[in-house]
Amino acid sequence: MNKLSLVIVAASSFGVIFTAIIALAQAQVLFLPYFTPAKIQFHGLNDQYPVNGSMNYEISLVGYGSNCISFTSQILRKESSSTGGDERVAYFSKTDDCRKITISQGAYNYRQNFSYGGHVVLGHPGDYKLKVDVIDEITKQNSTDFRVFTVK
Repeated sequence: MNKLSLVIVAASSFGVIFTAIIALAQAQVLFLPYFTPAKIQFHGLNDQYPVNGSMNYEISLVGYGSNCISFTSQILRKESSSTGGDERVAYFSKTDDCRKITISQGAYNYRQNFSYGGHVVLGHPGDYKLKVDVIDEITKQNSTDFRVFTVK
């Protein structure tokens, strides 16, 4: 009886430990999007541009979430301190219609390319700010980031 009860206890312990490991691994997969916020990355954005110059840059979203997102990018020119605000000189927005796509969740693989040129964006010298907002329409995670550059 000692050997039999020892084998039963060992097998039961192994089963409980194995089940706990599997449950914890599944919980990590389920909760990983909430513990790993998405990060917005800027590629090719310079610190300074010439007046009437052009700009080319790329924005990447790295992290975990779904493929159904709302994306907004704005370039704001800092107004003089007397007016107290920022003037929006460029705007791009894209929102996925989640009803018409197959929803998948996992690592983000989202890239958005921009190419602005001419006097519309960079026609005045001053300080500018590129602001990007991303909302995952499924998980409702919100990511915001900005970069500052100058036009001389």
